[in-house]
Amino acid sequence: LGKTHLSTSVAKYLIENGYDVVYEIAQNIFSDFDTDRFRDRFSDTELLSERYLDCDLLFIDDLGTELTNSLVFTELFSLITERILRNKSTIISTNLTVEEMSRRYSPQIASRLQGGFLGLTFVGEDIRLIKN
Repeated sequence: LGKTHLSTSVAKYLIENGYDVVYEIAQNIFSDFDTDRFRDRFSDTELLSERYLDCDLLFIDDLGTELTNSLVFTELFSLITERILRNKSTIISTNLTVEEMSRRYSPQIASRLQGGFLGLTFVGEDIRLIKN
């Protein structure tokens, strides 16, 4: 439908205008948070997850395709909440409806997504299927 294409176009424009943009699929974001959680606490290396908190704009692509568990719920809630508190912009692409997000994650996460984000619905045929 063009969600990823639109997102990458916006990211390219913002990067060209000096903004710090991170574009990552949800699965990789949660993997980085997990890596940070279980790393050596005395290590001098920077946390992988910091880039998701510090950037001007975070694109979370394909939310809902990752395996979900209580750690993912906690990480998603914390990530969204922290970015809101830091007044940082976030764009999330997903194929889930609000109701599906509420069932999959939690009512609290769905509430944050509904209250802190403008939802745009893409309708039409899958461009990848049309191309083949």
